Amino acid sequence: MRDKKHARKYLRRIFFILIPVIILNSKAESQTASNYELPSGLTAFSLSDSSEIQISKKYFLPAAEIVGLNFAVWGYHRYLSGEGWSNISWESIKYNFKNGFEWDVDGYLVNQFWHPYHGSNYFNLARSNGLNFWESALYSLGGSLMWEYFMENERPSYNDIVNTPVSGTILGEISFRVSNLIIDESSSGLERFIREFTSTLLNPMQGFNRMITGEMWKSGIKNIKPDFSLTLSTGVHNVFFGGRIKDGRIYLSLGGDLIYGDPLKTQEHRKPFDYFNVHTELHIAENDNIVGISASGVLWDSKFKMFANSNEVIGIYKEIDIHINTVYKLSATSVSSQIISRIPISNSLALQNYFGVSAILMGGTNSQYSSTEGKDYNIGPGASAKIGSKLILKNSGEFYLNYKRYWIHTLSGARGEEFIGLLNIGLNFKLVDGSTLGTELLLYERSGDYKNFPDTKSSNIAVRMYMRHNI
Repeated sequence: MRDKKHARKYLRRIFFILIPVIILNSKAESQTASNYELPSGLTAFSLSDSSEIQISKKYFLPAAEIVGLNFAVWGYHRYLSGEGWSNISWESIKYNFKNGFEWDVDGYLVNQFWHPYHGSNYFNLARSNGLNFWESALYSLGGSLMWEYFMENERPSYNDIVNTPVSGTILGEISFRVSNLIIDESSSGLERFIREFTSTLLNPMQGFNRMITGEMWKSGIKNIKPDFSLTLSTGVHNVFFGGRIKDGRIYLSLGGDLIYGDPLKTQEHRKPFDYFNVHTELHIAENDNIVGISASGVLWDSKFKMFANSNEVIGIYKEIDIHINTVYKLSATSVSSQIISRIPISNSLALQNYFGVSAILMGGTNSQYSSTEGKDYNIGPGASAKIGSKLILKNSGEFYLNYKRYWIHTLSGARGEEFIGLLNIGLNFKLVDGSTLGTELLLYERSGDYKNFPDTKSSNIAVRMYMRHNI
């Protein structure tokens, strides 16, 4: 969990995990509807009755597997990489129970990415054994507690006990559902191999359980798949550092957006994450990458009406954000409340708006002063708010504006308040069915208000041009 080199490689490859969905699912399984009736960045779909491969519940097996996974990871670091924190004993375990939790000093990628990923593995060991979302979340918490108290000679960590199970459930449920989109037990031969192999890459724990139970090669019926949309984009991303045109750098821009279900069909949201969306972006330049990952899944929602001709949804969502760019590193795992509104103006014109506020359970951001506390970033809870609007001209294009601002109160690191914002304004035009050409202006900003250090403020401007295609 502490291998930063592999973490960076994993982040660079995240876009290509979903590519097999394109190859393995025809348009008959993912019929794309008009963007006209949904909020910014979303596409309309009809949700099928079931997306899960039916498996009988097993409660003991995932518990045993989580114990085995923890010992396997510990054994690698103890006997192969020889890291000091893995030199555990009964004395270290008693010490951990006696002294309790503290804030750890592990690096940003370790704490903010690898711990959530490890939590998703705990979650999916339970999920792939037939347990539901909430039951699997408890197993993720149990696996994390075991690791914190028993598998390290360092005291349990406040940030890890949030990031591992809470962020892990988000990543875990999304990877579970997407891997089930790929699996088709009615297929055979090379297609079956590709499907099972790709699904296992995305969700290793489910692949492991399918292998040991023989379901990986068992002949079955074609499972019912919910409708979804996968949108891929490519283009150029030009960052002007400090807002100065002369200090620009051009990046190759890659992006992917997955929409699962329909945010407006609240009657079909019977279980957590029956609707979710995932946005990923990667901008590549020599010796520099910009990464953005955000995901949001519904926990509860309901319809209501503000105006006679409008359509509104209010809901509670579980969210995770990871942003790494030249102004800031940011991660936040949150619970969000959001209102989504669609107002048809005419037969060819619609206005879509949203507003949301979030409680950040645990957030992290880099700071030039955090090294004085032996860290490379600041950690703490906080809040965020987002607002957006999109004006849609049916069959022609759209104009949109989105802004999200984060506040993190530092509990570990350079004490103070961190404020981070991202503004994007864009315009895109439909070229042919499923394809658009777009341009976008972005503003990255951050400021720090510190107790013991001078305050800081920085910002960058970026311009992006892209071609996007809906699958």
